[in-house]
Amino acid sequence: MSLSLCLVFFVLLSNSVWTVRSEDAILKAYPEVLAVSNDLVTITWNGVDTPTIYDTIAIYYPPSSDVTLPIGFIPLSTSSTYKQGYGTVSIPLVNVRDTYIFRLWLKSTEASTGPAMPSPLSGNVNITLVANSNNVTFENPNAPEKPYLAFTNSTTEMRLKWISGCSDVPIVNYGLSSNNLNMVAKGTVGTYSMNQMCNGPANDPNYFRDPGFIQDVVMVGLTESTQYFYNFGSEQSGFSDIYSFVSAPKPSTEAFIVAFGDLGMQPPFECNCEMMPPAYLTVKNIETTISQPWSQNSFVKKLGLKSSNSQVDTPPAWSVLHIGDISYARGLAFIWDWYQESIKNIASRAPYMVSIGNHEYDYTKQPFYPSWSDYGGDSGGECGVPFNNRYHMTGYGEATNLWYSYEMSGEHDFLIGSEQYLWLEQDLKSVDRSRTPWVILSGHRPMYCSQSGEAEMFAHLRDNLEPLLIENDVNLCFWAHEHVYERMCALINGTCQESDNDAPVHIVIGMAGNTDQSAWDSTSPNHEPQPDYSMFRAINYGYTRFYANMTDLYFEYVGNQRNQVHDNLWLHSKYSN
Repeated sequence: MSLSLCLVFFVLLSNSVWTVRSEDAILKAYPEVLAVSNDLVTITWNGVDTPTIYDTIAIYYPPSSDVTLPIGFIPLSTSSTYKQGYGTVSIPLVNVRDTYIFRLWLKSTEASTGPAMPSPLSGNVNITLVANSNNVTFENPNAPEKPYLAFTNSTTEMRLKWISGCSDVPIVNYGLSSNNLNMVAKGTVGTYSMNQMCNGPANDPNYFRDPGFIQDVVMVGLTESTQYFYNFGSEQSGFSDIYSFVSAPKPSTEAFIVAFGDLGMQPPFECNCEMMPPAYLTVKNIETTISQPWSQNSFVKKLGLKSSNSQVDTPPAWSVLHIGDISYARGLAFIWDWYQESIKNIASRAPYMVSIGNHEYDYTKQPFYPSWSDYGGDSGGECGVPFNNRYHMTGYGEATNLWYSYEMSGEHDFLIGSEQYLWLEQDLKSVDRSRTPWVILSGHRPMYCSQSGEAEMFAHLRDNLEPLLIENDVNLCFWAHEHVYERMCALINGTCQESDNDAPVHIVIGMAGNTDQSAWDSTSPNHEPQPDYSMFRAINYGYTRFYANMTDLYFEYVGNQRNQVHDNLWLHSKYSN
């Protein structure tokens, strides 16, 4: 019944508006059925009598969604022939377990009737709906897609999560050869609903989208630092293509880590969302770093590292650390599917460890809301629900994803005596430095940064946590939130120490994608001078990577342009023999 009603609505709607200004306007999309995520759909139109720069194609799913609230837009001027009244554009579509439709909107005239809205290309000009395309869907809308790996507490295990349209038992087949996936693991299924959100737009049916079913499986019985092949799915959803990863290294050996914060993504269309164009190149460059085998990897060659003969054709055992502000969905639920598709080539190859940021969690009634904080509605009403359901970090009790292992969160109570503080205190005291010479802390909001906008917040973090870090000889602190790169000297109470080995070195690495950056430009009237404790700072987009063994740690900041290294750091462990 609902499908019939939708079809009748579309026909009546199109009959009422096609005669507004271009009675022969036609919009088509092909192919009508796509094979897999990121396949291209081509959209064509003709019969536009009086083309303007305000004309646009709007993108929707499901087809029944509000016509004035599309997920995105493609200006007709994208096509070189739009002035002739016809054109063609192509974009990739992500499988969202639903059906897409496109609608043609043209500049309104006095004779216009039917649905209208402000043009996304100019808020002072209205546009009117004149044509609907055919529906576009996927061969298997329920297909298992968007995989991401994560560590558990064991180096002989690896967690895999993915999304599909089915809730039957999830299965991972894995093995040492792509031709012999002879090991099997099964897991659990979860999801979340609009009613779990805290505020709008996240709890508004116009912006919420079905997240699908989120599968969670742990592969066991792994040999450390070994390449495994795998596919995933279920009897009802079918199974994915074959992917590969390198398992965790043995304890007390070596680690390869990529780290960054504040990534986001850039959809292949315009939208009323937070668009982060630099994220695409950041992800592409990280993919190159983690996928290159030992024999070709420029990073390991630079360090003169040698692999065993059996490893030369496989990559090192990389892991990825993303310290908050993940997708920037902020209540626009469609972004989560598009974001997870955008990181697939990283997250399917290496454990993708995340921590929560203000744009995943903050909401106006959150329990920890001190008077000196600047917490607000940064999550768009999500209050951590999508984040906590889509990701699974093996954490402390009910605090899974909030603080775990070497991670803590500045969005939750970190004051002396709080649950998080006591956990961190115990965790740091339990480290055996003869087995674990390096202790690295990461959290979203920084303790130190030469941007002054949140100086009071930084000070409270320092007052409550810095003595604990110094007492337990923490080596490095990674922060994000500020969309810049800045490396401080080894600091105690704002004072540089004689050596970077003498106190925690604080590094802000929030330069992965967000385009809202600091006024460090010397031509800006708000220019903030570089203080003595700031050793290097930049607003170039990019990522960081580092290598650590039992004696030394090498860290570098890599810019997206030509993958140039802009800053680096060597540390030598005082606990090495």
